[in-house]
Amino acid sequence: MTSPPGSELPRIQRLLAQLRLPASAALPLHQLSQHAPAEPVRLPDGAELAAVLDRLQLDPKDRAELVTARPDPDDHPGPWWLLERCVGLLRERQGTIGALPPWPDLPEQLGPVGRFLYVWAFLGALSAVRTYHRSRGIPDDLSWRALGTIALQLRNRRLRYGAGGLHTQNWVTHHFRGAIYALGRLHFERTLITFDPGSDDAPPAGAPALGVHIPEGRLTPESCDAALDQARAFFARHFADEPYRFATCSSWVLDPQLRRYLAPDSNIIRFQERFTLIPELGPDSNETVVEFIFKRPYDHLAVLPRTTSLQRGVLEHIESGGTWRFRTGCFRL
Repeated sequence: MTSPPGSELPRIQRLLAQLRLPASAALPLHQLSQHAPAEPVRLPDGAELAAVLDRLQLDPKDRAELVTARPDPDDHPGPWWLLERCVGLLRERQGTIGALPPWPDLPEQLGPVGRFLYVWAFLGALSAVRTYHRSRGIPDDLSWRALGTIALQLRNRRLRYGAGGLHTQNWVTHHFRGAIYALGRLHFERTLITFDPGSDDAPPAGAPALGVHIPEGRLTPESCDAALDQARAFFARHFADEPYRFATCSSWVLDPQLRRYLAPDSNIIRFQERFTLIPELGPDSNETVVEFIFKRPYDHLAVLPRTTSLQRGVLEHIESGGTWRFRTGCFRL
């Protein structure tokens, strides 16, 4: 289906106008329309909200702006409709892996309510993911640490764009349905091998795997070893029905071109050595690399610092006409 059915068009068109979205968002809105929540959505308030935001460790600026941007069903009918469907979708898909129907990027014209709407959607679905975590026996500290990723995403947006809000809502849906856990230095995602490994001794496509994600910070071999040990024990205990024998990673950090600029014993190169790369090149990631390392928009290259070998190498490569690539690799756990 490439467009909503005719009977749906008037409602979708009203929503596009209320949300100030382009016509290209019609299909995502139609997909979300199938997920009205079975039970009313209740957003935390007062002391309950304060306790939740404490556990999520939101920065004071984000916290204050979030509270003032609370959506209201009467004052914000379009945003509230969208919030309800996002909550309904998260409730339905607790424990699942892979991508959900996309949540559309909301325009700046909606103001703070639009910029923080998806944060409120995650708060509306909080009880569902907490219930799922408890059903798996996941300790409270690890449950809240996984969910606290939302605070990091809010900080990153404010650093990059100078205003509060959430722009990585589709990424955070993985954390709020029990697919990703923060364990030590690394984050681990319950996933499946979706690529042709390119060799007979590699995991077959469709095999369960732990997707390794790399939050910012030093990537020392010792911290990575400890995180992998923690992951082995965590998933063996809490997901014993899902045997994970392989780890995989798709990241610019695995791009072999980094070897031109970094020392052989650097943390990133030693991290690369854990993985066997598949032959296929991933997408161009110049913008992603710059925004991850510098927390600044891509069009600010000339004023970015060149203090570390990584900073210098990334910028020299781009300025010489080079392209950083996402690469995918795997190894046996």
